[in-house]
Amino acid sequence: MIAILLLILSGCSEKNETIKEKPEAEPEKAVEEEAGNVQKKDEVKKDSILTEIEAVKIPKTIEDFANSQPGKLTSNFSYEKETASWPSLHTLEGIESELTEHLRSVAGETDDVDKLYQSLIYYIGNSAYPQVVKELLTFKPEFDEPYLPEPEQVSEETVQENAAPSKAIIMLDASSSMLLNVDGEQKMKIAKSAVRSFAKTIGSASEVSLYIYGHAGSQENKDKQLSCSTIDEVYPLQKYEEEGFYQAVDGVEAKGWTPLAGAIKKAYEVSQSLDGEITLYIVSDGAETCDGDPIAEAKQFVQGQENRKVNIIGFDVDVKQENQLKAVAEAGQGAYFSAKNTEELKSTVIQKWVPPGLIDIIGKQWSTPKGTFTVAWMNMDIHKMALKISDAINVEQGRFMGAANVMFAEGLITEEQKKNLIGKIEEHGERLKQLTNQLKEQKLKEIDDEVNRIDKKINDWAERMEQIRAENEQ
Repeated sequence: MIAILLLILSGCSEKNETIKEKPEAEPEKAVEEEAGNVQKKDEVKKDSILTEIEAVKIPKTIEDFANSQPGKLTSNFSYEKETASWPSLHTLEGIESELTEHLRSVAGETDDVDKLYQSLIYYIGNSAYPQVVKELLTFKPEFDEPYLPEPEQVSEETVQENAAPSKAIIMLDASSSMLLNVDGEQKMKIAKSAVRSFAKTIGSASEVSLYIYGHAGSQENKDKQLSCSTIDEVYPLQKYEEEGFYQAVDGVEAKGWTPLAGAIKKAYEVSQSLDGEITLYIVSDGAETCDGDPIAEAKQFVQGQENRKVNIIGFDVDVKQENQLKAVAEAGQGAYFSAKNTEELKSTVIQKWVPPGLIDIIGKQWSTPKGTFTVAWMNMDIHKMALKISDAINVEQGRFMGAANVMFAEGLITEEQKKNLIGKIEEHGERLKQLTNQLKEQKLKEIDDEVNRIDKKINDWAERMEQIRAENEQ
């Protein structure tokens, strides 16, 4: 019995020891499983990176170029750095170490030169392409078209009532609200075009000056005093001269508050030393925001002067703003006109502000735009935009070449691979430059086409006017 009892106890002890041993083996299994999961995750990550790199679209069209994605390591690089005319010699400064590790991983997965080339675009492609290419791609030639009225639009009565003033003072609102869009175009750009057209036309009979307000500081409270106290004459009162006026308008940028009262007061102060008829022409997209009283200033401008008035166009204004602008025009013995969109602004400027008595002069003044300063200026803008794209390409090319040298120095690619990779980089740069040149030529042609359209419009109108005059003389 004692022997049997000992045997049973011995068996239980062995069983307990066996049970105790099992938990000791489980951690080893867990470690193996965890290592296996990590390996699988690394493989998935590597596969994911290669998949993303292989999906990189190499630009073959202008649209592809404009929609280029910035590199993962260069997406935060500034526009100025990415389009520098004289790029830094240290092309990989700040990202070389991180880039090398990424390229090491890629080179460890593939020795395909095409994929290595795509990895350069993926990691260090130029971040400025979307902005700089789209700027040229979306460019539209817009000339200040002539006012070519039909004879029935003019009567002797309207000619006498709307004679051109001897002096025209134009005031352009450049407050921050002019940065907003109407009909998909910035209000400031639309207003500039309308003002240029008007000045060119009225300038054939009147001396012209241009004042701007709201262009200083910003719309923030800290800049209110600066913005409200800055009213500048950018084109002094004189005979109209196209190049000077164009440059004066072109340099205006919308920024701050709306000192309408201050602008009218400035015109009053200047007018004290002037003789003859003076009309103040204001294009504004809002009411006073500088705590002034534009109604009182308009009254002072015309007080005791029958030959002075204030004409206002409210461009895309709400009811409250319109009511104030109407009251200002009324106080200034002038007229208020509303323009809700691009077409209304341009037509109102010409049809309501241009005196009908200028029709014969207009016919001579509005000659073909061919060979004019405006065309040359626009062509120059196209070349500047194309050059900026070329600068961006050169910056990217330098970075790619630097990366190829790093890969070779780190032993990630062979000399033969480096040679082939550099060939791909040069081919890429040449392709982008060809696309840029194609786009530049396309835009230059659009300018020529628009010039020819306007030229034909003027010639057709002139022929009809001559025919009508001939018929009336018979």
